[in-house]
Amino acid sequence: MKKLTAALLTCVLFLGVLVPAALAAGPTDREVIDAALEFLYAHEGNYGSINKNDNGALSVGKIQWHADRALSLIRSVVNSNPGSAQNILGEDLYQEVLTAESWATRVVDQEEAAALSALLSTAEGKAAQDSLAASDIGGYIKRGKNLGITDPAVLVYFADLENQGGYGMSRRVASAAAETVGSFGAITLSDLHQAALADSVAGKYPIRRGEAYVYCRNLGWSAPVQVHFRKTAVYTQGQFSDVATNQWYTGNVAAAVEFGLMKGDSGLFRPTGSVTIAEAVTLAARIHSIYETGKDSFAQSSGGKWYQVYLDYAYQKGLISRSYYTCNVNQKATRAQFAEILSKALPDEALPACSTVADNAIPDVSLSQSWGPAVYKLYRAGILTGDLDGSFRPKDSITRAEAAVIAARMADTDNRVVFTLNRG
Repeated sequence: MKKLTAALLTCVLFLGVLVPAALAAGPTDREVIDAALEFLYAHEGNYGSINKNDNGALSVGKIQWHADRALSLIRSVVNSNPGSAQNILGEDLYQEVLTAESWATRVVDQEEAAALSALLSTAEGKAAQDSLAASDIGGYIKRGKNLGITDPAVLVYFADLENQGGYGMSRRVASAAAETVGSFGAITLSDLHQAALADSVAGKYPIRRGEAYVYCRNLGWSAPVQVHFRKTAVYTQGQFSDVATNQWYTGNVAAAVEFGLMKGDSGLFRPTGSVTIAEAVTLAARIHSIYETGKDSFAQSSGGKWYQVYLDYAYQKGLISRSYYTCNVNQKATRAQFAEILSKALPDEALPACSTVADNAIPDVSLSQSWGPAVYKLYRAGILTGDLDGSFRPKDSITRAEAAVIAARMADTDNRVVFTLNRG
């Protein structure tokens, strides 16, 4: 069985939402450390958390100190109140904590885990963890600054990378981002997030990366990013008599209309109607034009076919092949055709992967098919998700309601979906 797990998360590049401007004076070092602490405390463990075998050695506590770092923390707690620690741990484990040279490969059984959890949950254990966490994260932030990172939200994200994978991973990801943009000082939150998703290790955890990105973006410490899509129209409830307020697609129909990507006719949206190739090309042309120029500037010629201006634009811009340009565009578009056309409406940097979809994991789509790469690109970007098992149904037609969902996700990454789809 294919396994599909999904969580609605913001996905990488913000195309339709203006990120708040940086604070006038910027956050203090203490505020940056506290922000990183807040995120890590919410996403790692609690004071008494014990991972008995975390990739070959135990991890413990609020931010899951691993192996020798775990030993160092536990030893400091023992030394702060030896009598109590000896009672909690028992003589054998107590002596091991005091004398062991390394816990690089130390795993624990259930009884040992319970004793260590009790020790770390004492007042001394909590105080030691709070102190060590602040010290560690301060070190992460300092190392990021020493590389040349200046954006405080980027430093918080960098700190989470280092806590998860060590300085080797955080430096590798930051270096990749710096190579792309020219310097460490020029790295934005989106740049670092993109590099993390592309990293061989950090990229294995897209949901955690997405959560870190959303948290850091919401701090409001980064400078505004370029906005490509703005809501230029007003959608009112009841605008289309065939779009009820409680349908699964209603919000996306509203968004597609407000972004100027889709329109109705004579008070109807026809949500269950099939999308034609002409309509698919029109949608792709509008998305591309607005992204590139900020507006839909298509002018209809009198007496011509309504879709010709969009068809000409899409062909000239390389969004469609000649086969689409010369075919009967009034026929229904298959879901495969729709994906192939829409996949070129935005540049690759606007469709970064935020979901983990293994090669050939979509049950009815192979990468070897001519339109297969387009489908996988949109799945990995959180634009398409398929059925419950991930199936795409490529030969079926696509409804206007489904097209509205896709249009809304392409324009506003708040609507994109982070999920994992593995092969059987």
